[in-house]
Amino acid sequence: MENKTVKALLINGSPRKNKNTAQMLAKAAEGAASKGAQVETVNLYELQYCGCTSCFACKLKDARTNGICAVRDALQPVLEKAVEADIVIIGTPVYFSDVTGMTRSFIERFVFPNFSYDLDAHGNRLPPRLRKQTAMIFTMNIPEPALEQWKYDILLGTSVKIMEHNFGHCEGLYVCDTYQFNDYSRYAAGMFDEAAKRRHRDEHFPTDLQRGYDLGCRLVENTTK
Repeated sequence: MENKTVKALLINGSPRKNKNTAQMLAKAAEGAASKGAQVETVNLYELQYCGCTSCFACKLKDARTNGICAVRDALQPVLEKAVEADIVIIGTPVYFSDVTGMTRSFIERFVFPNFSYDLDAHGNRLPPRLRKQTAMIFTMNIPEPALEQWKYDILLGTSVKIMEHNFGHCEGLYVCDTYQFNDYSRYAAGMFDEAAKRRHRDEHFPTDLQRGYDLGCRLVENTTK
């Protein structure tokens, strides 16, 4: 990677552009940029697109897709950038124990063209065509001690493993007990102690942001080794 500008693409899978997930991605971008990377952030909720349609154009013999999903919609230019990038960081809030639907659709269309169904001369499945540094940042309401109780280490870890298997490296960063509303008094959300949530945000979110910054730095350093 010497003498080559590292490209880092950050994917915001949250409908909100300035809250917890977006702030974590901004710090990761800042960290990557501090190490000389060229960074770009894409907000998925600004785009109109679908998930994988099982057209299998990417699995045709002598396919001309070049590892990019063949469905032509607003996501295709983003997928082209993701394929070209050296680093891809995906940020998403956790909805019902999983990534957002927009994030899932992006992952389907980013990963599947890179995943081979074919075998080599020895009968072994061909490895994925692309290798790059990737990471996933998850933001969620539940406190950190509940991660194992709710099996989030398994449920969310599956997405991390999919990315790692297909691109060679993926880190998962979990941000827990997030401050969800600007004004808790406006919402029917009695299960949350607003004062405790605010205190946790003030005491812990700065550390989470630093972890995001360090992640961005680390992925660039891994790329340039």
